[in-house]
Amino acid sequence: MSPAIATRLVLCLLVLLVVGCGEESEVGGDKGPATRTPRDGPDPPALTGEVVFDDVGTALDQWGDDAYELHTAGDAPAIEGDTLTLTVSYSGGCARHDFTLVADDPFVGRDPAELDVILAHDGNNDRCEAYPTVTYAFDLTPVRALYRDTYGTDTGAVLLRFHAQDVPGDVPVAFFSLVYTLE
Repeated sequence: MSPAIATRLVLCLLVLLVVGCGEESEVGGDKGPATRTPRDGPDPPALTGEVVFDDVGTALDQWGDDAYELHTAGDAPAIEGDTLTLTVSYSGGCARHDFTLVADDPFVGRDPAELDVILAHDGNNDRCEAYPTVTYAFDLTPVRALYRDTYGTDTGAVLLRFHAQDVPGDVPVAFFSLVYTLE
């Protein structure tokens, strides 16, 4: 191979490497950066996740069953107003990842009403091996609307019972809960 061809080949490979491994990946599409900034800087904006009502027992079949790690310490799940924020880590980094909060319908009981939820993850066949950590925000107003339709009031509380995604059986076992206060 001539030196000119070898040089062109190396340049082409470098361009592909730079394009494929840029600082901003397509994780989350146009919703924000895929990785968190260092702790001494501001947190990046949260990506947006969807809230849907479906059968929690079969939710992963429709909404995605790709593995992820849900942070329950440090970057613990939190509800502020009508927004739930969850921090997750997963294998990937080259494709958009969709997280869907799937909530069972109807509520169980009242004071507080209980709602089983599961976080489904669709990695869209991302084969990259990076391990990004990102924060997703979920607008809980659909839960508020369901509560209003069910109980006829805008005030109360909903205990969101999160279920693990990898427990066999029709309905996974709850592994933590958060209270969503409707004021």
